[in-house]
Amino acid sequence: MALLDWFDKKVDEPKPEALSSFNLQQLLDTHHALKEKLLKEMDGTNRKNLNVTELSQDNLCAIGKWLYGEGKDLYGHLPEYEAARKVHAELHLCAGEVLTQHRIGNEEGAQALLKTKYRTTSNKNQMEFTRLFSAAKA
Repeated sequence: MALLDWFDKKVDEPKPEALSSFNLQQLLDTHHALKEKLLKEMDGTNRKNLNVTELSQDNLCAIGKWLYGEGKDLYGHLPEYEAARKVHAELHLCAGEVLTQHRIGNEEGAQALLKTKYRTTSNKNQMEFTRLFSAAKA
């Protein structure tokens, strides 16, 4: 069973006070797009050069803006919020590491980071946001 299927079956409809402009699927899609941007940068097909400093900051992407704004207002009182915020920050730092290795010409190192540390952190990111959204719907 896919994680999103499990999530849909596990929780009921959200209470009105827990609704937000971000849903779990949008969040997961947004971070999938981050990996795609990294891959395009690494294979030379990205039309925009990614900025390592900006990429490494967790508050500049759409999810980060949500986390430090509406998400914090709605869910900041939940322990799951802080766990999601931390792993989101880790994911951005890891993306910055991957891009840095690529930029210094260490393609093997960049690929290794992408397949290990980035993948692990991305999976943790997905799980922590699933937990956050699940707790918000409880």
